[in-house]
Formats: sequence, structure tokens, C-alpha cells
Amino acid sequence: MPVENEYKFALHDPEGKLEAKLLASNCFRVGIRQGYIRKGARIREWHDLQTETIRYIFTYKHRVDDDVIEVETDISKEDFNRLWSVREYDVTKIRFKFVADDATWDVDFLKNQGKTYFSLAEVELPEAQRTVPTPPALIKDYVLGGTGRHDKTLSNKRLLHVDYARQVEAAFIAGEDAVQELISTYRVT
Repeated sequence: MPVENEYKFALHDPEGKLEAKLLASNCFRVGIRQGYIRKGARIREWHDLQTETIRYIFTYKHRVDDDVIEVETDISKEDFNRLWSVREYDVTKIRFKFVADDATWDVDFLKNQGKTYFSLAEVELPEAQRTVPTPPALIKDYVLGGTGRHDKTLSNKRLLHVDYARQVEAAFIAGEDAVQELISTYRVT
């Protein structure tokens, strides 16, 4: 079973410079429509923006001890559409993927009516690695701060709520105390 070991970073790109830089690059990119069905289950329409191919993916995540087990499988478009009809929440984003210092980084730009309202980066590490790498040069000037392993502050399921995402960005700009205050007071399912 694959263990998810990822760390996330809030980014600040109010003028869209990072997004424009990534759009002009040769980084792999996908448009993603992601729906949450019930606890741990999600579906994705994964649109490769370079080859114009589309995949439909079912993912299940569940915490076991100190690990998150993540199982993914491709599904048919028909199954995706049926599951999409019963989703509880959804998020749309553009994802860029690149490798820096032997680590794979994803940079997501969450969209609301076609406009970016929040951006974040995540790095997926080998199962046993607990040392978080320094964000690479491509994104380092945009990093506001990061979260620890299993911290849900920067989860897409929470960030799909635009008001919450704006509060998260403001808290990261204000500093660690504001982030901790937000975490302790804001409740999102």
C-alpha cells in the first residue's frame, strides 16, 4: 500500500507572476476537477494540458497509525460522472509538476470562476523521510510558510472554501501566531 508523505507550503502570488512563469515554462501541467464524495474518497478529472488527454481517477486516503495510506485507480468517464453527481464538495485547480533536488514538487493554483484565489506547493517524499526540503528557487520567493506532516490547514478540502483560503493566506502573512490562532478557531469539515 502506498504511504502518502507530503508537506505543503502556502504561496503568495497576488500578481500572478509565478503562475505566468510556470505557464511559460515546459513544466508538466494539468487541469484538475476534484470532487469529494465522503470521508477519504475523492474523484478527479485529470486533464493533461499539453497532450489534451483526460484521465478519470478514484482516490481513497485513510490514516493508519502515523501514516496516510493512499490508493488510486483509474475509472471510466461514466463512473466519474455518476460519482460526480453525488459529490459533497469540489475544487478546480491548475497543477504544475517539476523535479528539484531529487524531489517532485506540485504547485497548485485553486480557481474560482476561472480566477486564482489561492496557491500552494507540496512535495511528496519517500515514506520514511521526515526532513522537509527547502523550497526550490523556482518558488522560494513566493513561499509564505509550510505545515507539518498530517496538518490539514492546507488541505484542498478546506481550501475549496474561498473565505477560509483567504483567511489562511492572511494568517500566513501575519505570522505563526496568526496561523496557530486560525487553526485553533476555524472549523471546516
